[in-house]
Amino acid sequence: MSVTVEEKGLVRTLTIEEKGQEIKSLIDNVVKEIAKNVNIPGFRKGHVPPAVVKARYKQAIKEEVARKYISEKLQSILEEQKLSPVSPDISFGDVELSGDSLKLKVAFEVAPDFELKEYEGLEIEMIKHEISEEDIEKAIQNLLEQHATYKLADKEVENGDLIKIYYHIKADTGEEEEDEFEVAVGQGQLRPEIEEKIKGKKAGDEVTVHNVSLYNEKGEEFGKATVTVRILEVKEKALPEFNDQFVKNTNLGENVEEARKKIKESLENQIKDAKERELEQKIIDKLAEQYDFDVPQSVVKAELEHLLQEYVKQLESYGIKPNQEMIAAAAEGLKKTAEKNVRVMFVINKIAEKENIKVEEEEIDKEIENMAKAYNMTADQLKKYLEEKGLINNIIYAILKKKVLDLIKEKANIVEMTKEEYESKKAKEEKPGTEPEREKEED
Repeated sequence: MSVTVEEKGLVRTLTIEEKGQEIKSLIDNVVKEIAKNVNIPGFRKGHVPPAVVKARYKQAIKEEVARKYISEKLQSILEEQKLSPVSPDISFGDVELSGDSLKLKVAFEVAPDFELKEYEGLEIEMIKHEISEEDIEKAIQNLLEQHATYKLADKEVENGDLIKIYYHIKADTGEEEEDEFEVAVGQGQLRPEIEEKIKGKKAGDEVTVHNVSLYNEKGEEFGKATVTVRILEVKEKALPEFNDQFVKNTNLGENVEEARKKIKESLENQIKDAKERELEQKIIDKLAEQYDFDVPQSVVKAELEHLLQEYVKQLESYGIKPNQEMIAAAAEGLKKTAEKNVRVMFVINKIAEKENIKVEEEEIDKEIENMAKAYNMTADQLKKYLEEKGLINNIIYAILKKKVLDLIKEKANIVEMTKEEYESKKAKEEKPGTEPEREKEED
């Protein structure tokens, strides 16, 4: 056997040549298998002469011999060449089969080779946020809004009202559409130009708006329409009073004071969780900024597919079923994110290797157990599903990533500042001719 390796970026193309008894035996076995299953006039099934099978099924024999040879030999060839494909995406081509001689090509991508840059002592700027009385009041207001009631009212439409409308749309193409529904005014549920016309009107009034732009899923204007809206009902919003009875009814405590304390604690926990997520994302962004090595496109493709699946799920959770145009537009926008995620993945893995960070079987089982509760499944059911779909590695990477980020967080230089200080600093950094900019130019 002879193997030559061609390198082009991260792609490795192996040209493999083998001849002799092993190939002859492989051909004979493939011919016998085909002969068992073919029907050729003039011959009984399973008794077709090998010469006839070879003549009629030359291409099929060549492909099957190559497939069987690769399935048996590829792993040992890769080990001998000290090569490791970075994904299952392996392509075959240029198969030549003549007599007892086989020649074929196999192509795949390998992991990028790069040097780790400094990841200890990263400077991360964070906005300091203390819970204020204003924050608590806003949270209380939001809570009251959630428990608002509406009653029919003989009044002019204004922000906060819930109105029932009949609408009729006539596009400039002649197409028409009509419907009835309820909408909250001032919540961005109606087009601004229509909402402005409705404000100040009462039940029974009708408004018409001409030259309303129509947009497709990509946000491109494709026509104009005339929209007629008739107000059928106006309901005025009534907010409950924030008192002891209200907080008891909403399980926030026995009195207003206890409720305010709980609300403050809840806000503090939300801030803590949000800051943790923000810190992790800033570390990921810092790592991504340090590297620009090429990444395997087969892995980028898999990551992009994952991001698109999440995008579709998110839209469907809002009751939107995306079409192919929407998905194609999203794919275009998510390509850079996929490349960044893959690049960071290689950096995370390399840091884990250097720091001897590993994921234990118990950690995987615990993570699956937690996930299973959310999906209302047993841990064994979920584990079986993940194994069948080849998703266990995703779980392992998520755990590994968390452990590496925790390590970097421990050694990071976290600089907290007020929102004003943060915005002022960023404005100076972005302004041409400032000190950071000049230092960069001098470097």
